[in-house]
Amino acid sequence: MSKKRMKKTTRREEYKEKFNEQMQVFNYIMQDGEQIVQCKAPYPEYWFISNKGYLFSVYAGKLRILKANHRYIGTMNKNGVRTGQDWYYEHAIEGAYNKHIPMHKIMSEHFGKNEFGSEETEVHHIRKNLRYKPNDGNVCNRAENLQLLPKEIHKELTRYASKTNAELDKELKQKVKEADCPMYAYTPEMLEAVIKWNIQNCLANGLQPVIYMTSITDDAAEIEAEAHPLKIEK
Repeated sequence: MSKKRMKKTTRREEYKEKFNEQMQVFNYIMQDGEQIVQCKAPYPEYWFISNKGYLFSVYAGKLRILKANHRYIGTMNKNGVRTGQDWYYEHAIEGAYNKHIPMHKIMSEHFGKNEFGSEETEVHHIRKNLRYKPNDGNVCNRAENLQLLPKEIHKELTRYASKTNAELDKELKQKVKEADCPMYAYTPEMLEAVIKWNIQNCLANGLQPVIYMTSITDDAAEIEAEAHPLKIEK
């Protein structure tokens, strides 16, 4: 009598099977471009995260969407309003206490792209998180609104995003005036040649040129900003 071989499954695989089964009857409509993956360590194996800002759990065999908590953070400005806000999940560690897990952190760890290849990065919101309402955490922290940036680049990008183009131009003119630097007028072709030369010079010396991009608006609070490594085709 032949013995049937039983397929061995890990607890992680069991949670994945349970998630797939329950998603069939959960009445959840996937968005265009949406991806859902099983969370990696140190997060629970019964968590599944969507790049559209949702976190699912199949703990105890029941599928549900976890709701994030909201809080205002940072120092207070002159109007008594804190300068930032974030959203976080609470997860019991061995039943002893709750650990706060920021939405942007868990999202970037599963879907963030490290374009600069830096070992140490910070999470940047392309559209400032203060522009979102307390109930919009999933929109604010979806993957498409997040970037993984090296600390110094994030700091510089934040500076650019804190002021309008008019304010930055005014600052630059003042610095040029104080330094008594000569000023030159360039044609578009000359300017393009200078930019290409500088990019090539950076690459030749092992430096990574960076492009900082900001939206043009008269309201600094509405500025959207992102940074990318700049490469030139040979």
